[in-house]
Amino acid sequence: MELRHIRYFIAAAEEEHFGRASDRMHVTRPAVSQIIADLEQEIGTPLFERHAHRVKLTAAGRTLLPQLQAVMAQLKDAVALAKRVGQGKSGALNIGYGSLTLLHPLFRDVIKALHETYPDISLSLFEMSTTDQPKALAERKIHAGFMHFGPGRTMLRKRRGELVQGTNETVLDWIRIQAGGLGVAMANDHALAKRKSVTLADLAGENFVIVPNSSSSPGYGPLYALCKKAGFEPRVVQEVATISTQLNLISVGMGVGLAVMGRRFQYPAGLTVIPLEDVNYTTSFVFAWVKGQKDPALDRMIEIIKAAAT
Repeated sequence: MELRHIRYFIAAAEEEHFGRASDRMHVTRPAVSQIIADLEQEIGTPLFERHAHRVKLTAAGRTLLPQLQAVMAQLKDAVALAKRVGQGKSGALNIGYGSLTLLHPLFRDVIKALHETYPDISLSLFEMSTTDQPKALAERKIHAGFMHFGPGRTMLRKRRGELVQGTNETVLDWIRIQAGGLGVAMANDHALAKRKSVTLADLAGENFVIVPNSSSSPGYGPLYALCKKAGFEPRVVQEVATISTQLNLISVGMGVGLAVMGRRFQYPAGLTVIPLEDVNYTTSFVFAWVKGQKDPALDRMIEIIKAAAT
C-alpha cells in the first residue's frame, strides 16, 4: 500500500464520488478508479459500492476510513515536527555546567531566553565539572557545556584555533563568553575585606580552602607555586569538591580561597572577592561543543549565547 492509495481512498470516501475525488486530487477520474481498484485487490475485499452517480463505503471501507485518516493525521504531525526540528524550533538539548557558571548572570539569561523563544526545545541541565565535560561530550551524554579554564590547562590546548580535550583528543568548537582574572574570596567580616586589592604576601598567615581539581582556580600545584613565589607556603585547612562548597565554607569563616574574578560574576552576599594585584592569571569562561556537530536546536542556543555575550 502506497501513500497515494491512502490519499485517493480518503478523498473518494469523503466526497462519495470518484469525479469529485479526482478534482480534489488534481488527477483524472480513471486514475482514481484504478488506484481504488488496486487497493481493493491488495486488501482482498470491496471498499466501495458503485452506484450510477455516487459511491458509498462498504462495511470494510467504513472500518478502514478512520484508521487511515488517523494515519494521515499522524503523518502530517510527524512532517510538521521534523520541519520544526530541522529549523531548530523543537528538539532536545543536554547542557553541562559547573557551580562557577551559576555565578554568572549570562547563564540565567540564556536559559530564560531559550525557554521563551523556543518553548518546544526540551532542555536538560547536567551539573558537572569542566574536567568531566569533554568526556561527556565525546560520549554524547551532553550536546554542549559551559566551561571555565585557567591558564595553561591541558584541557584547553589550542590546535589550529580549536580547543582540544587533553585525554581523548576531542576537538571542540567554542565561544569565549568572558575572560577573567584571579582574586581572593573571604568572609565580609575578614580583616582584609575592606581593601581594594591585596597581594599574595598579605595572605601568608591565612587558612586556605581549595578545590584541588578545579580547572579554573589554582589547585595544589599552582597554588603552592604562586605562594612560593610570594615567599610562603600556603596552609590548606580544607579540600572540597566544588567551587560552591568552597565559597560556602569561606563565607562561614573557614578561611580564604583564590577565586575567579570577572566583569559580571556575582558572588554570594556573605562574601567579598578582592583582586590580587601581583598575580598574572587569566581565566576563560566558554561555551563549547564537539567540532562539526550539527544540531539545529544547539545552533539556536549558540545564537542566543553570542547575542548575550556581546
